[in-house]
This record gives sequence, structure tokens and C-alpha cells, in this order.
Amino acid sequence: MSVKLKITLWYTIVIMILSGVVLTVITSIGEDMLERDISGRITRTVDDFSRRITAPPSRGGTPRLNFYEQGVHMAVYSGDHELTEGSIPFDLDEEPKFEDGALRTIEQDGDKYYVYTKALRGRGSDGYWLMGVVSVSDESYALRSAARTNVIFTLILIIIASAGGYFILRRALSPVKKITAAAREISEGSDLSKRIRIGAGTDEIHELANTFDAMLDKIEQTVEREKQFTSDASHELRTPVAVVLSECEYMTDCAKTPEEFRESAYSIKDQAERMAKLISELLIISRMDRNTIKTEFEEVDISELLTFVCDEQEEIQQSDITLIRQIPDGIRANADRFLLARLFINLISNAYSYGNPGGHVAVTLTETADTVTTAVEDDGIGINEEDLPKIWERFYQADPSRTSGGNMGLGLSMVKWIAACHGGEVTVESEPGRGSTFTFTMPKDAS
Repeated sequence: MSVKLKITLWYTIVIMILSGVVLTVITSIGEDMLERDISGRITRTVDDFSRRITAPPSRGGTPRLNFYEQGVHMAVYSGDHELTEGSIPFDLDEEPKFEDGALRTIEQDGDKYYVYTKALRGRGSDGYWLMGVVSVSDESYALRSAARTNVIFTLILIIIASAGGYFILRRALSPVKKITAAAREISEGSDLSKRIRIGAGTDEIHELANTFDAMLDKIEQTVEREKQFTSDASHELRTPVAVVLSECEYMTDCAKTPEEFRESAYSIKDQAERMAKLISELLIISRMDRNTIKTEFEEVDISELLTFVCDEQEEIQQSDITLIRQIPDGIRANADRFLLARLFINLISNAYSYGNPGGHVAVTLTETADTVTTAVEDDGIGINEEDLPKIWERFYQADPSRTSGGNMGLGLSMVKWIAACHGGEVTVESEPGRGSTFTFTMPKDAS
């Protein structure tokens, strides 16, 4: 049984139960009100009639009496209970008791009757009795008819509501079929480009379908990024492996002198170090993707850490680029020392890689009451505006020719991840031919 049919049956049953309860209550209240009306009406009518028949005659003579008024059948009985005037059109097996002002009910053959007796006095009527009778069954005929009509109309309305509800549910749940079909096609054919695309809408089903599309977009992007990542990693490893193999062949087949062997060995060593660095960075990125890097936040002297990184980079970088520092003492923040050092290293080494010979790299550290900001500025080749969004992608290089320093296009993707880990952000401003400025801002109480 489908969900829409289950829901339709459920609220149909609920509506039927509620309608039955309401109709029962209304009928019960109606019957109670009817009997209250009958009891009041029979007493008023008989009392009024008794006053009229015992009243002194007027000048116009005695008016003709109507023994049926307001639905009450009336008759006059003698002292020995013999009918003298009027009539009672009901064959009552039980003889009513003649008591003055007595209102009784008689049930006979499934019918119910109200009987009211009144002793007549005055104008020669002493000893006579006036009786009024009302059939509840006759009076409740209209009520029963109305109840039957209500039941019929209620059933019709329930059928219409159920059919309309089923139609609305079918329309509302139709995207679920599309979601199921899309998921099935993806699982069977691995086509991640499949989308629901049910159009605009603000209900929960539209929100589910749009969320499903967004999820597929993210999955497709992730898969494509992983494919590109694998391809780029393979390409980056292919070059040093080829060099190592080539140098090994040269050593075994061509090298004759110690100098030639030494030169090949140094070349193999350089390529091996490059592969080791690449593999290390790939392992870090893999751990980043799996969120398995354990972070240890503690109070860190940012000024001291950044100064240490600058000293190290000045020693490592074999370049005539001048490193300018503007690092005040005593700036502290809650951070992961290892990850923050990696961020500084990547930004500064990146500035060296793309700086111009004889140029400058400026490292600036500032703070506010709540944040710490590090800026790394170079006056190198800069980045084209259309390339700025791409620099955070793995293996992207603004100038592939400048990779001799070990820059493989993985540093900035790490920088972005580390910044996010610290609850901060990293931005870039660049102009081709005039250099770039990378700015990292983080809260002091990051954790």
C-alpha cells in the first residue's frame, strides 16, 4: 500500500469517526431539545385551552373549539373517564391516569407519547377532565429526516474530501517518485549528472527534492575533484619517477667518472626529496579530507612563532628576495601551533616562489581586541583576476614554470583548510605585474 493511500485511508477513517460522533451528539441534543419543547408546549396548550373552554361566554357567542392546536391532540372526558368532546387519534393500550396537572410519558410499540391531564373547573365543567396527547415519533419525523439528510451529505463530503486529498497527496508526493528514479539511475548507471529539477516550490517535498539536487551537485563536484586530484597527483609523481629512472639508466649504462656518478646521484636525491615532499603533502590532504587530523589548541605566542618561521624561510630560500618583517612582540592567541606554522610556511614560501628576483616579501602581524591578522605581501608576478578563484584548487599553479622550489600547487588548499580550522578566513588581493597580498584573520579564542 502506497504512502498516499495510507494517509488518505487514515484521515478518511478519522473524518468518518468524527462525523459520526458529531452527528450522534447533534441528534441526541436535537431529541432532547424536542422532548423539552413537547413537554413545555403540551402543558401550555392544554392549560390555555382549559381556560378558554371554562371562561364565561362573550357577547359574540361561544367560539368553535379546535381540539388540535400546536401539534397537541386534546379531548374532554367526563368524571367517569368517558370521552365527551374532541378525539385522541392514538390507540393507547395503557389508560392514562387522570390527575390534575400530571404530565406522563407512555411507550407503546416502539412509539413514545406525552400525555397531560388537566381538571376543568367553572362554567358547569366541574368533574370533567381535559387531556392532551402528543406523539414524539410524529414530532421527531422531521428530526430523523434531517439526520438522514445530514448523513448522506456527510458521506458525500467525505468521499469528495478523500478523493481530493488523494489527488493532492499524489501531486505532492510525485517528486518522491522522481527522487527514487534518480537514485536508482545513479546507483545502476553511476550517472551523477542526474537531477530531480521539479521547479519552484516552498513545501517540504520541494525542499527535499532541491536538497537532493544540491547533495548530488556536491557529490559530483567531490568525485570530479577526486578524479582531478588523482590525475594531477599521478602527473606530479610521473615526472620525478621518470627522472630517477633516467638517471639510474645513465649511471648504469653511460656514467664513467666519479663526477658523473655524483651528478646523477644528486639529481636522484633532488627528485626523491621532491617525491617525499609531495607524498607527505598528499597524506596531509588525505587526512584533511577525512577529518582525521587531530588539532591541539593552546595559547600560542603568534609573534614568536611567525618570527621563527621567517628566520627558517630566510635560511631555506636560496634567493636574493628581501624579507621584511613587521611583527610586534607579545601577540598571543589560542591556536594549533603545528597547523598555524604550516599556514605561515606555505604563505611565505609561496611569496618567495612567485616573487621577482631582487624583490621583497613583507610579513605583517597585527591584532585587535578579538582577532589576529597576518598579511604576506610580495611584489612578484601577481595573479590574473579570472585566476583568483582557482588558486585554492589543488595542484593549480599560476605559473607552472616556477616550481623549482618544490611548489606543487597544494599549499594554498592547505592554507584555506587550516584557516577554516581556526574559525578564520584567508583572502587575496592581486594585480598582474605588481604582486599579491594574502591576508589571514583568525579569532584570538579559536578552538
